[in-house]
Amino acid sequence: MILTNEFTVGFEIETVWAHMIDLASMADCVPGAKVEEFEPPNVYKGVIRVRIGPMTVDYKGQATLVEIDEQARTSTILLKAREAKGQGSAVATLRSRLEATPEGTRVVAETDLQITGPQAQFGKGVLEDVGSRVLDEFSKRLEEKISAESRGETTVTEPVGEGVRDQSRTGVKHGADDEVLDLGRIVSQTMFRRVAKIAGVVVSLAAALKLVRRRGSRS
Repeated sequence: MILTNEFTVGFEIETVWAHMIDLASMADCVPGAKVEEFEPPNVYKGVIRVRIGPMTVDYKGQATLVEIDEQARTSTILLKAREAKGQGSAVATLRSRLEATPEGTRVVAETDLQITGPQAQFGKGVLEDVGSRVLDEFSKRLEEKISAESRGETTVTEPVGEGVRDQSRTGVKHGADDEVLDLGRIVSQTMFRRVAKIAGVVVSLAAALKLVRRRGSRS
Protein backbone atom coordinates (compact mmCIF):
# COMPACT_ATOMS: atom_id res chain seq x y z
CA MET A 1 0.00 0.00 0.00
CA ILE A 2 1.08 3.60 -0.63
CA LEU A 3 1.03 5.95 2.38
CA THR A 4 1.55 9.70 1.99
CA ASN A 5 2.40 12.03 4.86
CA GLU A 6 4.06 15.39 5.30
CA PHE A 7 5.49 17.47 8.13
CA THR A 8 7.32 20.76 8.61
CA VAL A 9 10.63 21.34 10.39
CA GLY A 10 11.33 24.88 11.53
CA PHE A 11 14.83 25.16 10.06
CA GLU A 12 16.34 26.02 6.68
CA ILE A 13 16.29 23.34 3.98
CA GLU A 14 20.08 22.83 3.84
CA THR A 15 20.24 21.86 7.52
CA VAL A 16 17.19 19.59 7.39
CA TRP A 17 18.45 17.94 4.19
CA ALA A 18 21.78 17.08 5.81
CA HIS A 19 19.95 15.22 8.59
CA MET A 20 17.43 13.52 6.28
CA ILE A 21 20.22 11.80 4.31
CA ASP A 22 22.09 10.81 7.49
CA LEU A 23 20.33 7.60 8.52
CA ALA A 24 22.07 7.41 11.89
CA SER A 25 20.86 10.92 12.67
CA MET A 26 17.34 10.03 11.54
CA ALA A 27 17.29 6.92 13.74
CA ASP A 28 18.14 9.08 16.75
CA CYS A 29 14.81 10.88 16.21
CA VAL A 30 12.63 7.75 15.89
CA PRO A 31 11.24 6.34 19.17
CA GLY A 32 12.59 2.86 19.82
CA ALA A 33 15.15 2.88 16.99
CA LYS A 34 18.86 2.12 17.39
CA VAL A 35 21.62 1.78 14.79
CA GLU A 36 23.99 -1.08 15.63
CA GLU A 37 26.15 -1.53 12.55
CA PHE A 38 27.20 0.38 9.44
CA GLU A 39 28.19 -1.27 6.16
CA PRO A 40 29.82 1.22 3.78
CA PRO A 41 28.83 3.00 1.77
CA ASN A 42 25.13 3.34 2.65
CA VAL A 43 23.69 0.40 4.65
CA TYR A 44 22.71 0.76 8.31
CA LYS A 45 21.66 -2.23 10.42
CA GLY A 46 19.80 -1.94 13.68
CA VAL A 47 16.72 -2.65 15.75
CA ILE A 48 13.46 -0.94 16.61
CA ARG A 49 11.48 -1.89 19.71
CA VAL A 50 7.69 -1.71 19.32
CA ARG A 51 5.01 -2.07 21.98
CA ILE A 52 1.57 -3.34 20.93
CA GLY A 53 -0.68 -3.55 23.97
CA PRO A 54 0.99 -5.86 26.51
CA MET A 55 3.49 -7.16 23.93
CA THR A 56 6.91 -5.66 23.23
CA VAL A 57 8.44 -6.78 19.92
CA ASP A 58 11.95 -6.23 18.59
CA TYR A 59 12.31 -5.80 14.85
CA LYS A 60 15.78 -6.30 13.41
CA GLY A 61 16.54 -5.01 9.97
CA GLN A 62 18.43 -2.62 7.78
CA ALA A 63 18.02 0.69 6.02
CA THR A 64 19.71 1.41 2.71
CA LEU A 65 20.09 4.87 1.23
CA VAL A 66 19.28 3.94 -2.36
CA GLU A 67 19.15 7.28 -4.16
CA ILE A 68 19.94 10.95 -3.49
CA ASP A 69 19.20 13.93 -5.73
CA GLU A 70 20.96 16.97 -4.27
CA GLN A 71 19.42 19.39 -6.76
CA ALA A 72 15.82 18.25 -6.32
CA ARG A 73 16.29 17.56 -2.59
CA THR A 74 14.81 14.07 -2.91
CA SER A 75 15.96 10.77 -1.42
CA THR A 76 14.90 7.12 -1.47
CA ILE A 77 15.45 4.76 1.47
CA LEU A 78 14.77 1.00 1.41
CA LEU A 79 13.77 -0.42 4.80
CA LYS A 80 13.60 -4.13 5.62
CA ALA A 81 12.73 -5.51 9.06
CA ARG A 82 11.67 -8.81 10.64
CA GLU A 83 10.54 -9.75 14.13
CA ALA A 84 13.48 -11.09 16.12
CA LYS A 85 11.24 -13.80 17.65
CA GLY A 86 8.27 -14.09 15.31
CA GLN A 87 6.95 -14.22 11.77
CA GLY A 88 6.08 -10.55 11.28
CA SER A 89 8.00 -8.55 8.69
CA ALA A 90 7.92 -5.23 6.91
CA VAL A 91 9.43 -3.89 3.70
CA ALA A 92 9.11 -0.21 2.89
CA THR A 93 10.43 2.14 0.24
CA LEU A 94 10.44 5.68 1.61
CA ARG A 95 10.66 8.53 -0.89
CA SER A 96 11.13 11.98 0.62
CA ARG A 97 10.99 15.40 -1.01
CA LEU A 98 12.02 18.61 0.75
CA GLU A 99 10.61 22.05 -0.03
CA ALA A 100 11.62 25.41 1.43
CA THR A 101 8.72 27.30 3.07
CA PRO A 102 8.39 30.52 5.08
CA GLU A 103 8.04 28.35 8.21
CA GLY A 104 11.18 26.32 7.46
CA THR A 105 11.19 23.07 5.46
CA ARG A 106 8.28 20.91 4.36
CA VAL A 107 9.03 17.21 4.05
CA VAL A 108 6.68 15.15 1.85
CA ALA A 109 7.09 11.42 2.49
CA GLU A 110 5.60 8.67 0.31
CA THR A 111 5.93 5.14 1.67
CA ASP A 112 5.36 1.96 -0.35
CA LEU A 113 4.67 -0.48 2.50
CA GLN A 114 4.35 -4.27 2.62
CA ILE A 115 3.67 -5.70 6.07
CA THR A 116 2.90 -9.10 7.61
CA GLY A 117 2.10 -10.25 11.14
CA PRO A 118 -0.24 -8.64 13.74
CA GLN A 119 0.23 -5.15 12.29
CA ALA A 120 -1.21 -6.29 8.94
CA GLN A 121 -4.71 -6.23 10.49
CA PHE A 122 -4.74 -2.44 10.41
CA GLY A 123 -6.17 -0.82 7.28
CA LYS A 124 -4.59 1.90 5.17
CA GLY A 125 -6.47 4.70 6.92
CA VAL A 126 -5.26 3.64 10.37
CA LEU A 127 -1.69 3.13 9.16
CA GLU A 128 -1.66 6.60 7.55
CA ASP A 129 -2.85 8.15 10.82
CA VAL A 130 -0.24 6.19 12.77
CA GLY A 131 2.44 7.23 10.29
CA SER A 132 1.39 10.86 10.62
CA ARG A 133 1.64 10.76 14.42
CA VAL A 134 5.04 9.03 14.34
CA LEU A 135 6.33 11.60 11.82
CA ASP A 136 5.02 14.42 14.00
CA GLU A 137 7.08 13.05 16.88
CA PHE A 138 10.05 12.57 14.53
CA SER A 139 9.86 16.20 13.35
CA LYS A 140 9.72 17.51 16.95
CA ARG A 141 12.78 15.48 17.90
CA LEU A 142 14.61 16.56 14.77
CA GLU A 143 13.94 20.22 15.61
CA GLU A 144 15.21 19.63 19.16
CA LYS A 145 18.30 17.92 17.79
CA ILE A 146 19.13 20.69 15.30
CA SER A 147 18.41 23.37 17.88
CA ALA A 148 20.72 21.71 20.42
CA GLU A 149 23.49 21.34 17.83
CA SER A 150 23.15 25.02 16.87
CA ARG A 151 23.80 25.86 20.54
CA GLY A 152 26.94 23.74 20.47
CA GLU A 153 25.56 20.98 22.70
CA THR A 154 27.08 18.11 20.71
CA THR A 155 29.13 15.78 22.88
CA VAL A 156 32.36 13.96 22.07
CA THR A 157 32.04 11.27 19.41
CA GLU A 158 31.48 7.86 21.00
CA PRO A 159 30.92 4.33 19.66
CA VAL A 160 27.32 3.09 19.48
CA GLY A 161 27.79 -0.16 17.59
CA GLU A 162 30.11 -2.06 15.29
CA GLY A 163 31.28 0.25 12.54
CA VAL A 164 29.09 3.09 13.81
CA ARG A 165 30.28 6.15 15.65
CA ASP A 166 27.69 8.60 16.91
CA GLN A 167 28.65 12.16 16.03
CA SER A 168 25.33 13.76 16.89
CA ARG A 169 24.46 12.95 20.52
CA THR A 170 23.09 15.99 22.35
CA GLY A 171 21.72 16.66 25.79
CA VAL A 172 18.13 16.39 24.55
CA LYS A 173 16.05 13.89 26.55
CA HIS A 174 12.75 12.30 25.55
CA GLY A 175 11.50 10.58 28.71
CA ALA A 176 11.73 7.17 30.36
CA ASP A 177 9.83 5.31 27.63
CA ASP A 178 12.01 6.64 24.81
CA GLU A 179 13.35 3.18 23.95
CA VAL A 180 9.93 1.87 22.85
CA LEU A 181 7.67 2.91 19.97
CA ASP A 182 4.21 2.47 21.56
CA LEU A 183 2.10 1.58 18.52
CA GLY A 184 -0.69 0.24 20.71
CA ARG A 185 -1.24 3.65 22.30
CA ILE A 186 -1.04 5.45 18.96
CA VAL A 187 -3.47 3.06 17.26
CA SER A 188 -5.95 3.25 20.15
CA GLN A 189 -5.90 7.04 20.00
CA THR A 190 -6.37 6.91 16.24
CA MET A 191 -9.28 4.48 16.50
CA PHE A 192 -10.90 6.60 19.24
CA ARG A 193 -10.78 9.67 17.00
CA ARG A 194 -12.29 7.72 14.11
CA VAL A 195 -15.09 6.32 16.27
CA ALA A 196 -15.76 9.78 17.67
CA LYS A 197 -16.06 11.21 14.15
CA ILE A 198 -18.46 8.43 13.09
CA ALA A 199 -20.51 8.92 16.25
CA GLY A 200 -20.73 12.64 15.53
CA VAL A 201 -22.04 11.98 12.03
CA VAL A 202 -24.60 9.47 13.33
CA VAL A 203 -25.84 11.90 15.99
CA SER A 204 -26.14 14.69 13.42
CA LEU A 205 -28.11 12.44 11.03
CA ALA A 206 -30.39 11.28 13.84
CA ALA A 207 -31.07 14.88 14.87
CA ALA A 208 -31.82 15.85 11.26
CA LEU A 209 -34.21 12.91 10.80
CA LYS A 210 -35.97 13.77 14.06
CA LEU A 211 -36.41 17.36 12.93
CA VAL A 212 -37.82 16.24 9.55
CA ARG A 213 -40.29 13.92 11.28
CA ARG A 214 -41.48 16.69 13.59
CA ARG A 215 -42.07 19.02 10.67
CA GLY A 216 -43.89 16.22 8.82
CA SER A 217 -46.20 15.54 11.77
CA ARG A 218 -47.06 19.24 12.11
CA SER A 219 -48.02 19.50 8.47
